[in-house]
Amino acid sequence: MRIILVSHGRLALGMQDTVKFIMGDTPNLSAYAAYVDSDESKYVYDIEAELTQHPDDEFVICTDVLGGSVNTTMIQLLKDYPNVELIAGMNLPLILQLLAENTVKDKAELAKVVASAQQALVDVNSLLVAQKSGEEDDL
Repeated sequence: MRIILVSHGRLALGMQDTVKFIMGDTPNLSAYAAYVDSDESKYVYDIEAELTQHPDDEFVICTDVLGGSVNTTMIQLLKDYPNVELIAGMNLPLILQLLAENTVKDKAELAKVVASAQQALVDVNSLLVAQKSGEEDDL
């Protein structure tokens, strides 16, 4: 499985850099920054080239935000590349788990990975208040 990160600006590149810091070299992870140079569509051509170079591989493309221009552009690729799954709203736990699993056998398994990554979003202030309240109830 290959993972492609795509974002407005350099978010995807930063995510890739952080993953490399944590996991070391990850040759099956690539990242593209949209709208950072004069050729606004270069990232799309580069992604299509990667998909074409590896037609037998499964891909998961992760974009920064659902409904954004990067995401809607990646949606257009789905009709020509049936070996691509698209996830919007990437976060670091999602990418790390996808890399750790190194395979997503079916849509149900991918849904579990996405659900796990969603659980990583936590309002820490509320969590601390709830914990403190629970401690006071124990007194």
